[in-house]
Amino acid sequence: MDAKKLGKKIKLARVELDMTQADLAEATEIMQKSISRYETGLSLPSLETLEKIAKKLKKSFGYFLD
Repeated sequence: MDAKKLGKKIKLARVELDMTQADLAEATEIMQKSISRYETGLSLPSLETLEKIAKKLKKSFGYFLD
């Protein structure tokens, strides 16, 4: 999985819903700093975390996988 590509998809989906990183962090119970690191491609979320993010961003899990 390409971290930068995944990060761009997370950010795009978040912005489409007019959410801030803080909004997404609160909704998923993930630290905002972690959301930032995922979006910039500095780290990859676990599959469990990615599933939480996908649900809150109203996207299928497969949308984020290449």
